[in-house]
Amino acid sequence: MVQSTSALAVQDFVRVDSLLLGAQVAPQPDLTFGVEALDNTLCLNFGQFIAFQGKPAHSMCTLLCVRAMLPQPLGPDCDVLFVDGGNNFDPYAISDSSVEHGLDTEKVLERLHVSRAFTHHQLACIITDKLPSAIRKFSAKLVVVSDITQLYCDPDVRDDDKEDASRIFAKTTRALRTFARQYQCLIVATNFEPRNFLLDRTLTCAAHVLVNVEQKANLTQFSLKHPHLPSRTAIALAPGVKILEGCL
Repeated sequence: MVQSTSALAVQDFVRVDSLLLGAQVAPQPDLTFGVEALDNTLCLNFGQFIAFQGKPAHSMCTLLCVRAMLPQPLGPDCDVLFVDGGNNFDPYAISDSSVEHGLDTEKVLERLHVSRAFTHHQLACIITDKLPSAIRKFSAKLVVVSDITQLYCDPDVRDDDKEDASRIFAKTTRALRTFARQYQCLIVATNFEPRNFLLDRTLTCAAHVLVNVEQKANLTQFSLKHPHLPSRTAIALAPGVKILEGCL
């Protein structure tokens, strides 16, 4: 005997206009820079792996580290992991930014966990072997990997090791993309300058979004490259740019 369609099956269907209505709602960022032009264009969300190219990216990530600890709804109020691949972590900049945001400096520094690498092998080990457990341990929602290509382009990396280093780098960047989605956190990697075409291309392919950052007089220009969307450009004026000038 043929059974009739159940009421539950009928309820699985929804009106098309309601779907269109939902599609028009713009996603809200999980973390912001406090720079309206950039926040509206980029929209940082957990589950993303973002790559920033350019020297101003360092100050941008310092700002993100502090804003990640802002109480909700201003920020996610979370611990932060900082993997220092360029030997450029600056606790004094963190302290200054904490004061500007009205946060307790000591508490901010207590919630920011730093791991420093001195070779590309150490950097890869920190990311692939130690980062997942650290994300779980501290319930971190923001991970920063600073100047990710520097150690791979170190003069100590011999010519006959460069091919192996490129393979390790590709594995590492794929891992960052996977961890961002797996642990629903935001992972940001910075690359201060173009050093190696192959590494830069590998980073671009692994990231959900690539952001080129350029300082032009009193303006900071952000050019976004998304693998499936047209490129976009945002320009930040003072006072937002003032926060980003410190690294130049």
